[in-house]
Amino acid sequence: MINKTIFLGVLFLVAGAVNAATTTLSQSQNQTADGQDFSFDFTPGAYEVGSSSSFTVSVQGDFNNIATPGSTAITIGDDDKGNFNRVSAEAYDVFFKGFSNTNAYRYKLNFNLDAAQTTAFMNNSNVVVDFADGVLALCGWWNYGNCIADEGDAPYAQVDYTYEVSSVPVPAAVWLFGSALLGLAGVARRKKA
Repeated sequence: MINKTIFLGVLFLVAGAVNAATTTLSQSQNQTADGQDFSFDFTPGAYEVGSSSSFTVSVQGDFNNIATPGSTAITIGDDDKGNFNRVSAEAYDVFFKGFSNTNAYRYKLNFNLDAAQTTAFMNNSNVVVDFADGVLALCGWWNYGNCIADEGDAPYAQVDYTYEVSSVPVPAAVWLFGSALLGLAGVARRKKA
């Protein structure tokens, strides 16, 4: 009984001490115009100062044209990350969608921000995903059935932002309750001896 009480008290204190975590914010927009410029405004909560963060940008559309400078330009905060296409070294999870009469692809890009870049992004939390003019909106009259039959076929841009949330102070009540449990365990142990 005493050992169980001590174990529960220590477990309670350790659980209270674990106070750092990550959170992910996601936003998505469907393409409605040729060469669309998608703008995502994030409002992150309190973040862990000095920590890093990361982005996953997922796109789907008429990316058959792989000519330089690429089909998708990415800007994170004030930082121009460059132009990318489905054959870029950074592109992964490339999948040929093959809608009727179109050459549509889906792919992803990752961007990691260090502590300084994370702080800068928190001051300007805007992400722009800009499709090149040649990236046509595939839900036109000639291809409308694709977007109606399967919502997942609609061309889109999605941004997932993962960052470390600020540490939450452990309430004084947690420490008092935990130390009281340990104290009671000690008293019970003395009585038994």
